[in-house]
Amino acid sequence: MVRSILLRGFDQQIANRIGNYMSNQGMRFIRESIPTKFTKTESGRILVEYQSSDNSVKTEEFDTVLLAIGRLADTKNIGLENVGVKMVRNGKIIVTDDEKSNIENIYAIGDCAEGRPELTPPAIMAGKLLANRLFGGTPNINMDYKNIATTVFTPLEYGCVGYTEDDAIAK
Repeated sequence: MVRSILLRGFDQQIANRIGNYMSNQGMRFIRESIPTKFTKTESGRILVEYQSSDNSVKTEEFDTVLLAIGRLADTKNIGLENVGVKMVRNGKIIVTDDEKSNIENIYAIGDCAEGRPELTPPAIMAGKLLANRLFGGTPNINMDYKNIATTVFTPLEYGCVGYTEDDAIAK
């Protein structure tokens, strides 16, 4: 099931090419639908209830279901709400370009920071740059999130750096 588009944040021409390739290999995508319930049947298959774009509720059985739902920030129960740190609905912390939250001495990097790529190497680099700014006496160099290399693990090899075509055109 694909809620809206395949591979959000990547060039859609390539995303659609990957989707078409996977469809031709037997992968079935149910587009513009959101799963609402999963039930294992007596036969071991998975009964999926889902809402389609016309708001109708449908069910289908599958042998295999893959959920690619993104990441959630694990920021609950660490007391951020007690000091007034501003977060978005998924628990990610709202930060400035220099990783600062709305509270002067609280910073966030990596997956828990809103608007940052969910990739480990950029989070490590952002952490090093933050440590250097705070404790190393080095110039104020912020992490540049615009030109990060990334890849998609699909049957067609795909990697990219920088803006998507749509973002480049908009810019």
